[in-house]
Amino acid sequence: MLVTTGAIMAATLVNGPAASATPSPCAVYDDSISNLDGGYGVMKGSYSLKKGPYMDRCGSVTRLGRGRVIYFHCWVRNRHGNLWAYGRVKGTSKYGWMSIDNFRTIRHSNYETCRPNADRDHT
Repeated sequence: MLVTTGAIMAATLVNGPAASATPSPCAVYDDSISNLDGGYGVMKGSYSLKKGPYMDRCGSVTRLGRGRVIYFHCWVRNRHGNLWAYGRVKGTSKYGWMSIDNFRTIRHSNYETCRPNADRDHT
């Protein structure tokens, strides 16, 4: 039994842990995320624009103050069931994720789901 346990441990050390095929939920989104939503939101307080659709797991892009506007590109519901918008901060070239809970106003949004390389006019 000790020989078997030792062999398994040695194989694990040599081969390392199995690689995960699941991408990080905080992977930086890029130009492949299509602008499918013509709406915008106004911040109700000071919140961090995130690198992914998770408050506690993803790093921040920047901090946005009350009244700042985000132009929506698309939306996702994360594994916790929370709705997040991907978009651009008005007057900047900063993109990132913001929870729907952080907006005091949402206008003209169609809540379109994020899909890579989709065209708003030809989805």
